[in-house]
Amino acid sequence: MPSSSRTIFRAALVIFVITVVIGILNGTDLWDPPRNTLLTHVHAGTLGWITLSVFAAAIWMFGGGDETKPMALFAIFAIAAYVLAFWSVDLTDTVSIQRPIGGTLAFIAMVWLLVWVFRAMRGQSYDVAKFGMTLAVVFLVFGAVLGVLLGLQLADVEIVSPENADRLAESHPGAMVAGFVVLAALALIEWLIQPSVPKVSEAKWGVVQMSLLFVAGIMLVLGFLLDIEGLLTLGVPLQILGTVILLARHGRRLGPAGWAEGVVARFVRVAVVGLVAVVALIAILISEVVGGTDFADLLHIALAFDHINFLLVSTSLIFAMMSAGSKVSSTSNEVIFWGLTVGLAGFAVGLLLEEAVLKRIFTPILGLALLYGIYVYLTAAPVDEREAVTV
Repeated sequence: MPSSSRTIFRAALVIFVITVVIGILNGTDLWDPPRNTLLTHVHAGTLGWITLSVFAAAIWMFGGGDETKPMALFAIFAIAAYVLAFWSVDLTDTVSIQRPIGGTLAFIAMVWLLVWVFRAMRGQSYDVAKFGMTLAVVFLVFGAVLGVLLGLQLADVEIVSPENADRLAESHPGAMVAGFVVLAALALIEWLIQPSVPKVSEAKWGVVQMSLLFVAGIMLVLGFLLDIEGLLTLGVPLQILGTVILLARHGRRLGPAGWAEGVVARFVRVAVVGLVAVVALIAILISEVVGGTDFADLLHIALAFDHINFLLVSTSLIFAMMSAGSKVSSTSNEVIFWGLTVGLAGFAVGLLLEEAVLKRIFTPILGLALLYGIYVYLTAAPVDEREAVTV
């Protein structure tokens, strides 16, 4: 693991504490946080935890060295400032410019990463994981543009007419959640699930799989932005087909033998299970929205989708990378794995059934497992090259 990646991972772990603590208090109904604190909870998770970790993964995947340190430090500063900007709105007037400022800093960091990725691949051939990660970073920049525009709109700068403001508000999370996060997860699965990632020329179905999810994400965003239900509907079968191709390509690795390889392998495989659930929930949400159901009536499904996507999929993959690059005991990894998996499963079922008791029971299990994981991976020593061979 490059030193830049390790620095980013550690910063992401620290920021993740914000998400976990607010989530525990809210999930157990001990505290009903105000809206901007909830937005802080969400963005500390999606940006401070997942997006920063994708920065670290991309630097590692594309072979970054000391030249990435300035980008890594700026990304940490920019995204941390953006997360804190959401929290600061509760302490200031309702019209606040700090969110678009923070969003612009984060946007600069994301563009920097995209430019660096293209430069790193100059004169080289893509493998399936790098191809998928490049598409994910492109989507990240696209979503960031929408985020900055949304921040300006909320700061009373009229980007779109007031009657169309909801479209902008719907397209930004769609780009980040159903586009960037899903594509990044797909790329990390390709990178972690097999000993050697095939080149795109050797795995054309892998390219098709990534391209389908990319196009589906674009259709979803444009469908919300332009209020075209046909685009929303067309995107769903593309996402399903891309996921089916993933399962067909790695069916042998997803069998019992793969699950028995160790906790890192199980982290990756449970992420695949989570990805299937995520795509299924996207299909349900889109079909209900197109069918005329008010989104407020689907909030419990949307929340289950978000938590499965962010925790069972993305966090499992991030923990897999940290486990592979750090000296962590198998016992610690087992505790983290089972706490995350069981806690999230029970919590998601509670959301889907709208059963508060289940949420109160499983939130502490999930939250304590995540806090323990943060402590373990934050304090773990790195593996050296000789040890890394046997991981």
